[in-house]
Amino acid sequence: MEVALIEAELGSRGETTSGTGGYTFLGENTAAAYGKKIYSREETSNSDVNCDDFPSSGSAQKYFLRHGGPQRDPNGLDRDGDGLACEWGTYLREAVRKAKSLQASRSISRRARSTCYTGPRGGTYTLTASGNKNYDGC
Repeated sequence: MEVALIEAELGSRGETTSGTGGYTFLGENTAAAYGKKIYSREETSNSDVNCDDFPSSGSAQKYFLRHGGPQRDPNGLDRDGDGLACEWGTYLREAVRKAKSLQASRSISRRARSTCYTGPRGGTYTLTASGNKNYDGC
């Protein structure tokens, strides 16, 4: 529950990673529940609270967790029973995908910059991601 609340707080702030170097992706484990019916949702809600009342799905998830979720859903914010309110699972999956993609492109970029070559006239250069020589890189 504590991890879920932390993820919801970070998500409501627009964060996608946590941890040293940004290698722990927000919701990486929680997103695995997306779309899987884990909790029974037999009760109907007459609540005035709905997903449109929140500025983000992270804010909705925080509210949901603080008001009985995921075991109970008195406001009907998690109708499919996956424990993720108001498209929070969709947000998590997209955040993880984007963060991993960004990390991969940064990793490729760092590797390309880290190798310094010496040209035929003694000048040094690195290779850019597109394969061009960068004479300012060493």
